[in-house]
Amino acid sequence: MSEEVKDECKDPARHHLHLCELRKQGLKEEVAALMVDPGHTCHNCNGVAKNALDLCNPSPFAKI
Repeated sequence: MSEEVKDECKDPARHHLHLCELRKQGLKEEVAALMVDPGHTCHNCNGVAKNALDLCNPSPFAKI
């Protein structure tokens, strides 16, 4: 039985544009812009973003 790798990026071609990578680069304004009105969370870094494309391992969440 194989274990799922938690830190796997679902879209490696766009990884350089993902929230976690922008944070590592210190791009605070770009990160803040992606996080406005979030609707998805990343299972790897627990970051939130409006669009799933901006996260490595996204999942939508319900807004209350």
